[in-house]
Amino acid sequence: MLSLKSISQYRNFSQSSKLLAAAATRKSFNKKSSYDKSKNKKGPGNDKSFKDSILTKNYKKKALDNDKSLIKQLKSISIADKEDINNTFVKYPTKYIRKLRVAGSFKPNQYNELYSQPLTLYRSIEDSKLLEIIKNSSINSSLNNRYLINGDSGIGKSTILSHYQSFALCLNKGNAILFPISNADLLVNGSNDFKLNPLTKFYDQPMYTREFLKKFKNLNNDILSKIPLSKEIIPITNLFKPSTNNKINGSLLDFINFFLQSSSNSIESNTTFAFNTLLDELSMQSISPVFLTIDNFSAFIQNGMTNYRDTENRKIYFQKFSIIDKLLKFISGEQNFKNGSIMIATHGEHRLKNNVTLDVISGEKLIDDFAYSKFKDFDYQLANRLIQNDGIKNFKISKFNLDECKSLITHLFKFNLIHNEYDLENKLINHGNMENAIDQIASEKYLISGNGIPKLVLDSCILSYA
Repeated sequence: MLSLKSISQYRNFSQSSKLLAAAATRKSFNKKSSYDKSKNKKGPGNDKSFKDSILTKNYKKKALDNDKSLIKQLKSISIADKEDINNTFVKYPTKYIRKLRVAGSFKPNQYNELYSQPLTLYRSIEDSKLLEIIKNSSINSSLNNRYLINGDSGIGKSTILSHYQSFALCLNKGNAILFPISNADLLVNGSNDFKLNPLTKFYDQPMYTREFLKKFKNLNNDILSKIPLSKEIIPITNLFKPSTNNKINGSLLDFINFFLQSSSNSIESNTTFAFNTLLDELSMQSISPVFLTIDNFSAFIQNGMTNYRDTENRKIYFQKFSIIDKLLKFISGEQNFKNGSIMIATHGEHRLKNNVTLDVISGEKLIDDFAYSKFKDFDYQLANRLIQNDGIKNFKISKFNLDECKSLITHLFKFNLIHNEYDLENKLINHGNMENAIDQIASEKYLISGNGIPKLVLDSCILSYA
C-alpha cells in the first residue's frame, strides 16, 4: 500500500508540459474560426454512374449537329401505312415527344443519348398487334383489353410500352389519357413515406401520390379540363377526416388542382384519396379512352414482402398498400375503364428464376398445381386475384430475326455509331461492298446476342471493351 509520503515523491508535470497539453486540447476540440475550401476540392468527375448521368448531362445535345439532317429523313412511327416502315428505324411523333418524356417512356438504359431525339425500330409483328389493341381499346372496355408483356431481359418490354403509349396518342389524335406507372419498384422499395389509414386499413403513400398527381396533370392537362366530375366530392384530410368546408365541383382538372394547391399552412388534403378517386372518375367517363401502363410490374413479386415495416417491425405485404390495391383492381378487372386498355410489363433483371407466379398469371401454368408452394416461389393471393374475369392476355415479344438485326446495323452505320467492329476494313474489301459486309456482320451479331436479343445486339455494336 502506498503511503502519503511515497505519493508526494512522485514527479509532477512541469509547467511547460501543462501548457502544451492545454494547447493541444484546445486545437483538437475547438471549432475552426474559418474554413479553407481549397483543401477539399473535388476532381472534374462526379459521384453518379453513367446511367444516372444520362438523365442530367443531356448527352443528346452533342448529337444534334451530327444527326439532325438524318433524322429528318426518317418516317414517323405514327404513319398510317405501316407497310412502308416495317423493320425500319423511325422517329416518335414530334408533337407527342414532350408527353412521352413526361410519361417516362424513354429509359436511360435504352441508348437514347445516342441521338438528339428518341428513335426506335418499328417491328412488324409486335407493332401490328399493338395497333389492333389500341383501336379496340378506343371503343371497348378495358375488361377485355388487359395484357402482360413478359420475356427475357433485354427483349424490349419497356420499348413496347413506349410504342403503346405513342400509338395511343397518335390513333386518338391526342385525345387519350395516359396513366403511367413508370417504375413499380418505387412503390415497394421503401423509398417513400407511408402511414396506416385507420378508415381503410391500408397504407397510404402521400409523397408518391402527390408527385404522381403533378406528373399526371402535366401529361394530360389539355384533356382533364373537358371531363366533368360525376358528382360533388368531399376531400379527406391527412387526419383522415372529411373536409366539408372544401367541396369540389367542376372538372377533373379542378379536382387535381385542389389537392396540389392545398396550403401547407393548414391541414393538407389526402393525396392517396385523390389518387383512388381519380381512377374512379376515369372509370366512369367516356369522353377519352384511358391507357394504364405499369413498367417493372414484377417488382410486386420479387418484393412481395416490401421494404416497409409495421409497428411490430414485420415486413408489410405489398397488397396492403392503397395505391397498389387500387391498381390491381383494374388489372384484375374488378374495375374497368369504359374505353381503354391496360398494359403491364415485367423487368428482366428481377430475380424470379424459380418463381412461377407470372407463369400462372399469363396462363402458361395452372394455379392448382402450386396451391401448396412456398410464398417465395409462388404468390397464390396475387395469382388468384389476377386470373379472375378471364385473366390477363399474354403479349409475347419475339427476338430479333436476321432482317431486324440487319436493319439495326445498317441504321447504326448510317449514323456513324459503330466504332468497335473488328477488322471492318478487311471485311469491306473481301465482300466488295458495304451491303455484303453488313450481311456478314448481322449474322455475327445475331449469334453472339443469344439469337437476336435486342439489347445484346445493340450492346455488341455500341460498347467497346478494353
